[in-house]
Amino acid sequence: MKGLRAVTVLIALVGVGAASRPASAREGWDDTALWGDLLAAHWRAGGLDYEGLAADSATLDRYLQSVSAADSATMERDRQLAFWINAYNAVVARFVLDRYPGISSVREVGGFFDGQTFEVAGRQMTLDEVETRARELGDPRVHFAVVCASTSCPDLRAEAYSGERIEAQLEEQTRAFLADSEKGLRFDAGDGMLYLSSIFKWYAGDFTGGSTVVAFFSRGKIIDWLLPHLPAELAAEIEKTEPSVRYLDYDWSLNDR
Repeated sequence: MKGLRAVTVLIALVGVGAASRPASAREGWDDTALWGDLLAAHWRAGGLDYEGLAADSATLDRYLQSVSAADSATMERDRQLAFWINAYNAVVARFVLDRYPGISSVREVGGFFDGQTFEVAGRQMTLDEVETRARELGDPRVHFAVVCASTSCPDLRAEAYSGERIEAQLEEQTRAFLADSEKGLRFDAGDGMLYLSSIFKWYAGDFTGGSTVVAFFSRGKIIDWLLPHLPAELAAEIEKTEPSVRYLDYDWSLNDR
């Protein structure tokens, strides 16, 4: 009986230990609902009401705690992709809040993308490193989902990304960004000129499957990637024209609403 009692106590202690660890650490789970709630409350026209978010920063920090403890290796691919995108956008929001209201552009902050770190999935990571983890999953549409808190960035989505809906969400983001003539894509048929976001210049290789330097000089391959994501009539006109490509100026002012 003593031996049986000892085993029972041991099992109980193991159970208590497992229950005391955050679910995220045990199962690779992150409380995406918290990020969704924050967006529902503070998203405005593709940006954020940072003043309102500042008053709700405790909820943001609770979400980021789950992000820091999450085990991304246990997630299937679509869930990983959603996780890294949400983590990037939430960390950007936290970094901005740390300096708000005395910030008008992320470019004012040295190392904003490649120097400042935050714990994500158990590691201290820069924003560039978080973005790279998303990019490594092989879907260039991630560039229209991660938002660097700047005016020329793609609009912040009004909901959290989820593994179950990531395909539809990314396609909607891509088409919406390309439909924005101020920052995504503008076609001037008369001049035979296609104006594209600088994102296509900085990450050209992601859209062509090759070196970014080579892809930059082989812009036709970038156009080939774009066509399936455009309205059919516009795609046909661009394909027929074989336009030259220029890149739009990038507005780094804060996406504060």
